[in-house]
Amino acid sequence: MAKTKGQSEIQSVENLLDMPGHLLRRCHQIAVAIFLDECQDADLTPLQYVALTSLATHGALDKSTIGGYAALDRTTVAVVMKNLEERGLVTKRPSETDRRATLIEITRAGTELLASVQTAVARAQARMLAPLAPRERGEFLRMLARMAEGNNLLSRAPRRVRKRTRD
Repeated sequence: MAKTKGQSEIQSVENLLDMPGHLLRRCHQIAVAIFLDECQDADLTPLQYVALTSLATHGALDKSTIGGYAALDRTTVAVVMKNLEERGLVTKRPSETDRRATLIEITRAGTELLASVQTAVARAQARMLAPLAPRERGEFLRMLARMAEGNNLLSRAPRRVRKRTRD
Protein backbone atom coordinates (compact mmCIF):
# COMPACT_ATOMS: atom_id res chain seq x y z
CA MET A 1 0.00 0.00 0.00
CA ALA A 2 1.45 3.34 -1.02
CA LYS A 3 1.77 6.04 1.64
CA THR A 4 0.40 9.47 1.01
CA LYS A 5 2.54 12.51 1.73
CA GLY A 6 2.70 13.14 5.50
CA GLN A 7 1.23 9.77 6.43
CA SER A 8 3.40 8.05 9.02
CA GLU A 9 4.00 4.36 9.02
CA ILE A 10 1.33 2.54 10.98
CA GLN A 11 2.72 0.43 13.81
CA SER A 12 1.93 -3.26 13.90
CA VAL A 13 0.37 -4.75 17.01
CA GLU A 14 3.63 -6.57 17.68
CA ASN A 15 5.52 -3.26 17.64
CA LEU A 16 2.89 -1.64 19.85
CA LEU A 17 3.30 -4.36 22.46
CA ASP A 18 6.99 -3.49 22.78
CA MET A 19 6.49 0.27 23.21
CA PRO A 20 7.41 1.64 26.65
CA GLY A 21 4.09 3.45 27.10
CA HIS A 22 2.11 0.29 26.43
CA LEU A 23 4.31 -1.82 28.70
CA LEU A 24 4.09 0.75 31.50
CA ARG A 25 0.29 0.82 31.17
CA ARG A 26 0.14 -2.98 31.38
CA CYS A 27 2.47 -3.01 34.38
CA HIS A 28 0.29 -0.38 36.07
CA GLN A 29 -2.81 -2.53 35.50
CA ILE A 30 -1.01 -5.54 36.96
CA ALA A 31 0.34 -3.54 39.92
CA VAL A 32 -3.14 -2.25 40.80
CA ALA A 33 -4.63 -5.73 40.49
CA ILE A 34 -1.98 -7.20 42.79
CA PHE A 35 -2.37 -4.37 45.32
CA LEU A 36 -6.17 -4.77 45.38
CA ASP A 37 -5.80 -8.53 45.79
CA GLU A 38 -3.43 -8.19 48.73
CA CYS A 39 -5.40 -5.37 50.40
CA GLN A 40 -8.91 -6.65 49.70
CA ASP A 41 -9.65 -7.36 53.37
CA ALA A 42 -8.96 -3.69 54.17
CA ASP A 43 -10.94 -2.48 51.12
CA LEU A 44 -8.07 -0.15 50.31
CA THR A 45 -6.95 1.16 46.91
CA PRO A 46 -3.42 2.23 46.00
CA LEU A 47 -4.53 5.88 45.84
CA GLN A 48 -6.15 5.68 49.27
CA TYR A 49 -3.00 4.07 50.61
CA VAL A 50 -0.70 6.82 49.28
CA ALA A 51 -3.04 9.54 50.58
CA LEU A 52 -3.24 7.99 54.05
CA THR A 53 0.53 7.50 54.07
CA SER A 54 1.05 11.18 53.16
CA LEU A 55 -1.18 12.23 56.07
CA ALA A 56 0.44 9.79 58.50
CA THR A 57 3.89 11.02 57.48
CA HIS A 58 3.29 14.78 57.30
CA GLY A 59 0.31 15.44 59.56
CA ALA A 60 -2.71 17.55 58.63
CA LEU A 61 -2.54 18.75 55.02
CA ASP A 62 -4.72 20.59 52.54
CA LYS A 63 -5.84 18.77 49.39
CA SER A 64 -3.34 20.56 47.17
CA THR A 65 -0.41 19.52 49.35
CA ILE A 66 -1.66 15.91 49.50
CA GLY A 67 -1.84 15.97 45.71
CA GLY A 68 1.71 17.27 45.53
CA TYR A 69 3.14 14.62 47.83
CA ALA A 70 1.21 11.81 46.15
CA ALA A 71 1.35 13.12 42.54
CA LEU A 72 -2.44 13.17 42.30
CA ASP A 73 -4.57 15.70 40.46
CA ARG A 74 -7.12 17.87 42.31
CA THR A 75 -10.17 15.87 41.23
CA THR A 76 -8.63 12.55 42.24
CA VAL A 77 -7.62 13.91 45.65
CA ALA A 78 -11.17 15.18 46.22
CA VAL A 79 -12.71 11.78 45.38
CA VAL A 80 -10.16 9.86 47.47
CA MET A 81 -10.62 12.18 50.47
CA LYS A 82 -14.42 11.95 50.22
CA ASN A 83 -14.24 8.15 50.29
CA LEU A 84 -11.78 8.12 53.18
CA GLU A 85 -13.88 10.61 55.13
CA GLU A 86 -17.05 8.53 54.59
CA ARG A 87 -15.18 5.55 56.05
CA GLY A 88 -14.04 7.56 59.08
CA LEU A 89 -10.37 7.28 58.10
CA VAL A 90 -9.82 11.05 57.79
CA THR A 91 -11.48 14.19 59.13
CA LYS A 92 -11.54 17.78 57.94
CA ARG A 93 -10.98 20.96 59.91
CA PRO A 94 -10.44 24.59 59.01
CA SER A 95 -6.87 25.82 58.95
CA GLU A 96 -5.96 28.10 61.83
CA THR A 97 -3.56 30.10 59.65
CA ASP A 98 -5.46 30.30 56.33
CA ARG A 99 -9.22 30.64 56.60
CA ARG A 100 -9.60 29.62 52.94
CA ALA A 101 -7.91 26.26 53.55
CA THR A 102 -9.38 23.07 54.91
CA LEU A 103 -6.95 20.63 56.46
CA ILE A 104 -7.40 16.89 56.36
CA GLU A 105 -6.13 14.69 59.17
CA ILE A 106 -5.82 10.95 59.45
CA THR A 107 -7.98 9.53 62.24
CA ARG A 108 -7.05 6.84 64.71
CA ALA A 109 -9.03 4.37 62.57
CA GLY A 110 -7.03 5.52 59.53
CA THR A 111 -3.73 5.08 61.35
CA GLU A 112 -4.79 1.63 62.55
CA LEU A 113 -5.88 0.59 59.06
CA LEU A 114 -2.61 1.85 57.60
CA ALA A 115 -0.63 -0.14 60.17
CA SER A 116 -2.72 -3.24 59.53
CA VAL A 117 -2.00 -3.30 55.77
CA GLN A 118 1.79 -2.88 55.87
CA THR A 119 2.44 -6.62 55.49
CA ALA A 120 -0.08 -6.87 52.64
CA VAL A 121 1.47 -3.87 50.88
CA ALA A 122 4.95 -5.41 51.24
CA ARG A 123 3.61 -8.69 49.79
CA ALA A 124 2.08 -6.76 46.87
CA GLN A 125 5.40 -5.06 46.12
CA ALA A 126 7.23 -8.40 46.27
CA ARG A 127 4.68 -10.00 43.93
CA MET A 128 5.08 -7.17 41.42
CA LEU A 129 8.83 -7.67 41.33
CA ALA A 130 8.73 -11.49 41.50
CA PRO A 131 9.32 -12.02 37.74
CA LEU A 132 12.69 -10.26 38.07
CA ALA A 133 15.79 -11.88 39.47
CA PRO A 134 16.70 -10.46 42.87
CA ARG A 135 19.78 -8.76 41.39
CA GLU A 136 17.60 -7.00 38.77
CA ARG A 137 15.04 -5.51 41.16
CA GLY A 138 17.09 -2.62 42.54
CA GLU A 139 18.26 -1.53 39.10
CA PHE A 140 14.70 -1.75 37.74
CA LEU A 141 13.41 0.46 40.57
CA ARG A 142 16.26 2.96 40.09
CA MET A 143 15.44 3.23 36.38
CA LEU A 144 11.70 3.65 37.04
CA ALA A 145 12.44 6.36 39.60
CA ARG A 146 14.74 8.12 37.13
CA MET A 147 12.03 8.00 34.44
CA ALA A 148 9.41 9.34 36.85
CA GLU A 149 11.65 12.14 38.09
CA GLY A 150 12.96 13.03 34.64
CA ASN A 151 9.43 13.30 33.25
CA ASN A 152 7.75 14.66 36.40
CA LEU A 153 6.91 18.08 34.98
CA LEU A 154 5.25 16.49 31.93
CA SER A 155 2.64 14.84 34.16
CA ARG A 156 -0.88 16.20 34.56
CA ALA A 157 -0.25 15.75 38.29
CA PRO A 158 3.46 16.27 38.95
CA ARG A 159 4.89 15.34 42.31
CA ARG A 160 5.45 18.52 44.28
CA VAL A 161 7.03 18.61 47.69
CA ARG A 162 6.82 21.99 49.28
CA LYS A 163 7.66 23.31 52.66
CA ARG A 164 4.60 24.09 54.67
CA THR A 165 3.93 25.94 57.84
CA ARG A 166 2.63 24.04 60.82
CA ASP A 167 -1.01 24.70 61.70
